[in-house]
Amino acid sequence: MAPNAWVVVAPATEEEQVVELSGRLLVGRECAGVDPSRRLILDHPEISRDHVELRYEPGRGSVLIDTSTNGTWLNGRRVERGEPIALADGDAIEIGGQQLVFHLSQPDEALMDEARRTTLNIQVVPMAIVVGDVVGYTGLTEVHTGRDVATISDELFDAVRRLLPAHGGTVVNYIGDAILAAWDTGRDPAAVGRAVSFALAAQELVSQRAGGLPLRDPDGQPLRMGWAVTLGEAASGRPSATRQTVHGDVVNLASRLAGLAHRDGHAPVLVTSEVAAAAPDAARYGAPQELRVKGRTAPARVVAAEPAVADPTEA
Repeated sequence: MAPNAWVVVAPATEEEQVVELSGRLLVGRECAGVDPSRRLILDHPEISRDHVELRYEPGRGSVLIDTSTNGTWLNGRRVERGEPIALADGDAIEIGGQQLVFHLSQPDEALMDEARRTTLNIQVVPMAIVVGDVVGYTGLTEVHTGRDVATISDELFDAVRRLLPAHGGTVVNYIGDAILAAWDTGRDPAAVGRAVSFALAAQELVSQRAGGLPLRDPDGQPLRMGWAVTLGEAASGRPSATRQTVHGDVVNLASRLAGLAHRDGHAPVLVTSEVAAAAPDAARYGAPQELRVKGRTAPARVVAAEPAVADPTEA
């Protein structure tokens, strides 16, 4: 029986292949943990490990959801990351220079209200925010190709993202040189401590892996990241079921502090004094200091954070 939905990869070339779409199909370089019948592996450095998800359900329509760093194009236009986009017969999809064409033998008449509708329900939520920022990202691109830097950043951020479930956080966004995660402190009394623990664990992971990465800045230094943890109210909304947005001063401050951390003698992980007071046992904190932050009239009061328990193997 002929499939009702399918994808043609590299159409009109010697590499052309037809892949049936029934339910869910994840497209990417690895698609780890996905049943072979539900994944399409495309080996290209500009394609993310889990790049894009295609879904088809009879009576409910077809959608595309971009989950990549480098982006997905539908009919020549870049789609928004995490936003379900309705698919139609003949739609052209481009990922990492690879061409795919989506087909339906019997186009579904089902309404795509859920896929098309943007339901932005904004609420003011108390949150702990963590931002991680690559030190000298522009300098890295001067030494290496932008593609190499983006690919390695994608892989590193994916490893960092895998730490989040154990720490109870949610990735709000990551692109290029920064990653943003959030914790709802109203729902989880331990959220602030979890956020600090995540920042410390992420810093340790990056530090361990950096030496083995081929990236070096113009001074020959390996990739580094600065981390910041802030606490306060944020405007949180969900434009779609798969995407969350957060805005507000607490986010801006975290971004600014992450841009100062691990630079000019500052510690790799900086937290505000409010964070340290709310999670006194989550880390060892240094002496309070005041940092001038762009866009703020008053200096930010911060402390350096280190793991609460020293490594017993250290002298």
